Amino acid sequence: MTRLDNITTCLPIAYGSVAFSLGEKADEYHTHRWTLYLRSPNPTYDLSNAISRVIFQLHPSFAQPTRELTKPPFEVTETGWGEFEASIRIVWREGVADERC
Repeated sequence: MTRLDNITTCLPIAYGSVAFSLGEKADEYHTHRWTLYLRSPNPTYDLSNAISRVIFQLHPSFAQPTRELTKPPFEVTETGWGEFEASIRIVWREGVADERC
């Protein structure tokens, strides 16, 4: 495919996290169930058309703190007790930047 000059491609994505209390099932180190995600705002659009893989970097205290996902759903769910910073890295499919939506 030939690269087109002065063409902008956009792919809306939504990313974030949600957490819920475990209530009576909680213990000292597992008070909440949380999910870190990367999704399309349009639930019918398959992000794997444009994304090769998504890498979630969690706190080093987690078993396997680097989680690499190659197909949707691009999300990680765990339990824990506190806050931490996490990062999400998107690896695009080859040629995606050359295609028009």
